Amino acid sequence: MLVATEICKVVKKKQRTRVVEFFIDVARECFNIGNFNSMMAIISGMNLSPVARLKKTWSKVKTAKFDVLEHHMDPSSNFCNYRAALQGAAQRSQSANSSREKIVIPVFNLFIKDIFFLHKIHSNRLPSGHINFKKFWEISRQIHDFLMWKQVECPFEKDKKIQAYLLSAPIYTEEALFLASFESEGPDNHMEKDSWKTLRSTLLNRA
Repeated sequence: MLVATEICKVVKKKQRTRVVEFFIDVARECFNIGNFNSMMAIISGMNLSPVARLKKTWSKVKTAKFDVLEHHMDPSSNFCNYRAALQGAAQRSQSANSSREKIVIPVFNLFIKDIFFLHKIHSNRLPSGHINFKKFWEISRQIHDFLMWKQVECPFEKDKKIQAYLLSAPIYTEEALFLASFESEGPDNHMEKDSWKTLRSTLLNRA
């Protein structure tokens, strides 16, 4: 929600375009260093409806870099593009000399999902009654890799101002995001007009 808030709260289109392009560049850098979790969070925020509907803003954005990032995080075929990039980052990490090249931060919810399904889909024992060592080896391997990545020291200097901002920055609710979005660029079809009327009515009743 932070990314969507930072974009939707900007009133002027020119500045809003710059914010969108800034986050595209941040997501691209996250991909380059192997921080897939933050990259996914940024892309997800930019694809939320209140942001995605800002057609006048997006028309001013050079979207080529964003299209590449979306391709890497395409959910089709069980995120095969992301998994290929993750494997490449993991291989780079194994032979790396610098901490920067050792960084691998997977998408957390996909990591947990993989472990869950490995455990649920595959039985603990084979039809022969023997222990399914392949299942436990694969779970162990993935957890071991994650723990190794976790031990990598952050090579970047911490910026206290940025940390303070991220911890204190306001985060809009879904309703507030739509409100800010419609105020920036008014509804352009019947469905959006109905949503705008419903939202205003809801907010007035609460006042």
